[in-house]
Amino acid sequence: MLFALTWVLIGLLLVFWTAAAWGLHLAAQWLAGLAPAKLEAATTAAGDAARQAVPLLGLPEWLTAGLPAGVVEAWLAWAQSFLPWLQSLLLQAPALVGWLSPVIWVGWALGALLLLLAGMLAKVVLAFTMVGVFIAALVW
Repeated sequence: MLFALTWVLIGLLLVFWTAAAWGLHLAAQWLAGLAPAKLEAATTAAGDAARQAVPLLGLPEWLTAGLPAGVVEAWLAWAQSFLPWLQSLLLQAPALVGWLSPVIWVGWALGALLLLLAGMLAKVVLAFTMVGVFIAALVW
């Protein structure tokens, strides 16, 4: 019974692992399917909106009360410097997807192999435990 429960648990973990890899693969394919012009327009609009919202990225008043004066300005400067990096990353995304999909599935295969090895190890541990209990019962 414990053997079956072990393999059911490993099977469920494998299903969740597969669903996560599949979802990540679909997200990568969706990102690659966006036309570069649409992506550039979206990032430009998002960048303009984000630049307007940078003052909203300020730290809460309860936190700024105990901070030195330069920390808030440094935070806002960091938020403004982060936006161009994000835009350049989004513009390069279609080129990155060409190698991202195989990496996702290689990662899935390695994870699935680890799950199967964990199932085999659990089976061996359970078998030795049951043999040990049986021998202890005979000796007692």
